[in-house]
Amino acid sequence: AALTEPAATVWHAINLSMRVLTRPIHECRVLVIGGGAIGILAALLFKRLGVSQLMVTETNALRRKTLRDAVGCEVIDPLNETMPQGFDHVFDAVGAKVTRGQSMEAIVPGGVIMHVGLQDWASEIDMRKLTLAEVSLLGTYTYTTADLRATVAALSRGELGDLAWVEERSLADGPQAFVDLAGGANSAPKILLRP
Repeated sequence: AALTEPAATVWHAINLSMRVLTRPIHECRVLVIGGGAIGILAALLFKRLGVSQLMVTETNALRRKTLRDAVGCEVIDPLNETMPQGFDHVFDAVGAKVTRGQSMEAIVPGGVIMHVGLQDWASEIDMRKLTLAEVSLLGTYTYTTADLRATVAALSRGELGDLAWVEERSLADGPQAFVDLAGGANSAPKILLRP
């Protein structure tokens, strides 16, 4: 149940993207920027939709391993590896100035960038490339009731995998969970706190 909200947000964002893509999603080369809860859920949903050319960027080494194991896709460290290019769809689950720049560099002409993360509020966007390359830039923050229902059904049927990447801790361990997440000392993109 705790994954329903982030998964519904992802469901909504990907469905919005697919309305704009010029090719079916399973034919697209897809990049997900950020391997937190939204990023891993996006990668899992892209896999469910048949995307075979999928890459995720993640700065946390522990989380990169979790992504490889849970999603079965290529995962790179954008701080120490060259950012790839040539993607039809870029899903920015971070929303920082640097990731918006990475999105614009990675996208092909006619591609779609879906901006979901909101780490930074303002940054410049390469409007020349956006215009000349006919890139579609979309943003979304939430979901509809229909997305929520579809997500609940998909999660209950196990369509997003076994969710073994979710870590559970006691409510008393909550402060340490936030410290671990902020410090990159945890492999789990999502930690659930149980009272």
